[in-house]
Amino acid sequence: MYAPVQLAEATPVTTGACAPVPPAPQAIAPSHPAPAPLALPAPAQFDAVVSIIKSVFRVPAVGIALHGSSGATGTRGSGVYRSFLEMPLIRPAEDGGEDEVIGALRVLDTVERSFSDEDCTMLEGFARLIVDQVELWSEASRDQLTGAMTRRAFNDALKKTFAMHQRHGGTATLLMFDLDHFKAINDTYGHAVGDAVLRKVARVVRGELRVEDSFGRLGGEEFAIILAHADATAAGEVAERIRRAIEAAQLPDMPQVAFTASFGLVPGDSALSSAAEWLEAADAALYRAKTSGRNRVVAAAANACADARAV
Repeated sequence: MYAPVQLAEATPVTTGACAPVPPAPQAIAPSHPAPAPLALPAPAQFDAVVSIIKSVFRVPAVGIALHGSSGATGTRGSGVYRSFLEMPLIRPAEDGGEDEVIGALRVLDTVERSFSDEDCTMLEGFARLIVDQVELWSEASRDQLTGAMTRRAFNDALKKTFAMHQRHGGTATLLMFDLDHFKAINDTYGHAVGDAVLRKVARVVRGELRVEDSFGRLGGEEFAIILAHADATAAGEVAERIRRAIEAAQLPDMPQVAFTASFGLVPGDSALSSAAEWLEAADAALYRAKTSGRNRVVAAAANACADARAV
């Protein structure tokens, strides 16, 4: 199920012609990547529409769950929910592709009740509205050249990950990487080719990530990745796989344009005092990768960022 709710043992009453919701995608091990999603809005972005849906359906709770998010919004509170109505959130296909289920919208009640076909139709309309909100947010949070998250969106994701780690523990690892000698590519082949390299690298990276990971462009040829639920060992394997994939990548009709990347890796740790310090530690590890020969992965402890640039 999408929303983290508790239902009574009796079968919930759900009637109408609502479409069934496919199960959420399972977490995929780092060695079996799946495409990463667009940037996801924070739960607070849905507060207004959640309030409207509650009022229209006269229910105490509304759940919006997006694939790749840490949970559902709008379902906070106590009580046992005895009935619910659920609608998939479907992003329409582009360029002849297939429609994509990106999550689910659910209304929940603490009493047993029936939902009519009219209820289903209304909930379907709200589902389309929410998909539109997600699309608008994703466009605003996505780098237009590479499709990665913008620096601001990525920093927001990093702060959320850090806060979750501090409150609930768990594992996550931050990677930073940039392209080696990228200025030489621009100088030799022109900025159009440099842009093509950035787009190619972004596609390669997204193909190696899971749905719960976050990938952003920090600026220029510098990128960062949050690997959710990955310790230093697993993250090192992912980083090395991405490094090899970038090294092997080629531009169509321009095989002479070679490019590689250097990586800095820092696992989340209780020694970190802020998301900014986490990013600083990864930047220091990246600097070590650059100064020790490039085209490699360097891992560092979370508290090893100080004075690293003096090496």
